[in-house]
Amino acid sequence: TLSNVGLEQFYGIEIDEAAVHIARVAMYITDHQLNLEAANKFGKTRATVPLVTTPHIHYSNALKIDWNDVVKAEECSYVFGNPPFIGSKIMSQFQRNQIVREFDNSKGCGVLDYVSGWYLKAAKYIQHTTIKAAFVSTNSIVQGEQTSILWGQMINKYGIKIHFAHRTFKWSNEAKGNAAVHCVIVGFGVDNPNNKTIYEYEDIQGLPLAVPAK
Repeated sequence: TLSNVGLEQFYGIEIDEAAVHIARVAMYITDHQLNLEAANKFGKTRATVPLVTTPHIHYSNALKIDWNDVVKAEECSYVFGNPPFIGSKIMSQFQRNQIVREFDNSKGCGVLDYVSGWYLKAAKYIQHTTIKAAFVSTNSIVQGEQTSILWGQMINKYGIKIHFAHRTFKWSNEAKGNAAVHCVIVGFGVDNPNNKTIYEYEDIQGLPLAVPAK
């Protein structure tokens, strides 16, 4: 067997209907490109045409639906994503209400950025599993007043352990008019591995240095 990973194993949630279709096509293309790369390395690969499998990209609001309706937690291995970067001061009332509801109207949750909802939703989803989760986020969720509110719940209420973290780095893509933002990545789960890592950036636009951490 050349690969134990197939497109049908990928599940996603996307709020923009056009992006749902783009995501499916992008995954077909990536699958084909990597199969060609495998053929160059190993001399053979599996056929990618005709298309017989498909990724499960759902058109929905990720904070509104139950993720178990997309894929059961006991059937999931990893959760990862790049949730919307919307600061608490520029969120719509609908978005703020979503966060307040996700945090059960707990004290101070009104100051949290929109991305915090994905962290808490993931924390709830991965309970009693071995799922590993990670999100790219604006660095505000690990600074100032948001830290104790978000991570207080993540750690104290849901028993989350941080497995790895990237300190602040500068992220941008090639989209027209895309602004560079300062990001972090936090990886976590309910298990507590012995080996944890912090990725330090001497240059926020450069490559990280992996540092063992407790």
